[in-house]
Amino acid sequence: MDIWVVERQGEGWGAPQNVAAVNTPETDGWPFVTADGQELWLTRTYMGTPALYRSQMGSTGWQEPELIVSQFAGEASLDSAGNLYFAHHFFHSGQMLEADIYVARPVG
Repeated sequence: MDIWVVERQGEGWGAPQNVAAVNTPETDGWPFVTADGQELWLTRTYMGTPALYRSQMGSTGWQEPELIVSQFAGEASLDSAGNLYFAHHFFHSGQMLEADIYVARPVG
């Protein structure tokens, strides 16, 4: 699964574009773009489980995503204060037992 973008063009939509800079042969999905358009958060498979990654917009487009929260984390969302909300999944014997929502606040 890959991440794609479609841009608004007048009253319609442009053609879908693959965001190749952030996609891998693994599962990449659940994108969230910050309000200023400078960060793309996504969930990607890491060591067989979901993990949170962040890509930053550079002068040539989206940069290589960096691992932010490893294993069993996904579905990122940020608020206007920069707080990161995400789901943490608890698995046992390959089955998800529960999912909790966590918040990480910016330091400084």
